[in-house]
Parts: sequence; C-alpha cells; structure tokens
Amino acid sequence: MQKYVLKLVVKKKWFDMIVSGEKTEEYREIKPYWIDKLVNQDADSGFIGYANEEKKQPKIFGEIEYIPFTHVLFFHGYSKNRKSIEKEIDSITIGKPQKGMCPDEWLDTDVFIIRFK
Repeated sequence: MQKYVLKLVVKKKWFDMIVSGEKTEEYREIKPYWIDKLVNQDADSGFIGYANEEKKQPKIFGEIEYIPFTHVLFFHGYSKNRKSIEKEIDSITIGKPQKGMCPDEWLDTDVFIIRFK
C-alpha cells in the first residue's frame, strides 16, 4: 500500500500531547475547507452538504467516503525549523471529541476525528 500523508499544523500543547502518546485523536471542524480536504465529495455513496446557504449547518447525505490517507504528519507551528512527528492513521470519522483533547467550545459539536496509532 502506498503511503498518503495528511499534513496538519497544531499548537504546542496538542503537539506535546501527541508526542507523549497521551493524545491519539486530532479534530477538525466540519467546514468547507476540511470537507474538501478529508472527504471524497464525488463518491457515488454520499457527500456532505449544507442545510443553509451560509454553510454553517453541515449535513451528511448517504455514506461518505474519506480520502484514503495512511499517515498524518503533525507540525508544531509554521517556522522553518519546526518540529514534526508522523503517525499512522487508524481511521477518520465524524463524532464528538474527547474532553481535554480539544478546545472546550468543540465538546458538544460533531467534528472530524482523525485517530492515529
């Protein structure tokens, strides 16, 4: 199987938790940018649309198909000499995030969950 890497920038707090093994999930809001990045919107089985024109209420139609990423490469910040760590992806799904593993305002919201080993 060919390696297909998703690149994500995270803040120091989350990066350190990933490096220590404490954090095994990363979250992204269900917004147009992340839908385009993580979901095959052209799949016959389903797609993510919106309940309104402002694109604030995502709605799943059918069975969505995720882009087949195999690994996630986390970067701490944007500097030229930034630290990074690569992890193998276990799954990408939609659900509720874990407390203490994301910003508190996301706790009762569905997000993309990127689980890694």
